[in-house]
Amino acid sequence: MTTAPANQQITIGNFLCGEGGLGPALQASGVAGQIREQLTRFTEPTRSEAVAEVEKISADVLNLDVGDVLVGALAGYAALRAAGRRTAADTAASELVELVSHEISLDNQPSIDLLVDGVQVATVHLTLSLLIDVQAMTATVRAGRLTALRVGRCDVTASIGVDGITVASKQGQLQLPVSLPVGAGIPLTAPARPG
Repeated sequence: MTTAPANQQITIGNFLCGEGGLGPALQASGVAGQIREQLTRFTEPTRSEAVAEVEKISADVLNLDVGDVLVGALAGYAALRAAGRRTAADTAASELVELVSHEISLDNQPSIDLLVDGVQVATVHLTLSLLIDVQAMTATVRAGRLTALRVGRCDVTASIGVDGITVASKQGQLQLPVSLPVGAGIPLTAPARPG
């Protein structure tokens, strides 16, 4: 089980690769060598730098906070939007919404164009997959906004692939902070249209 201290975020990258980052996984999976092979007409330092850039950009893709993904996905949940409508007109109104067993998925397929001297020499395709199965969660809705989220257990499955090769994958239980921060709250109702 992966546990996040109350003041620390857990990113998809931390969950998948831990502190070592994606570099060792790129090497172990053979993807680093595959990228180097695509660039055989260039010097070794250029090929190594291309691998390092793919690692950096992939790390940016994986730098998504799991709690933020969870909160963002829930903002569109029908029961929360309905509570948002019911509380929107009364700033003192508050409603608890229990979300028992909820599944959230994220699939992202960005690509990285490798340029040498301003010329595109290769394209690397990433595949990021995240599935969060929340077992128990309670949301607080005030004045039409999601203002607090208390999370129980989350089962998480995540993977990242490069050019069709799975570089890292992990399944596990994630213990997020009991209360996820939502700042000033996330609007759950559409703003009134001028007119």
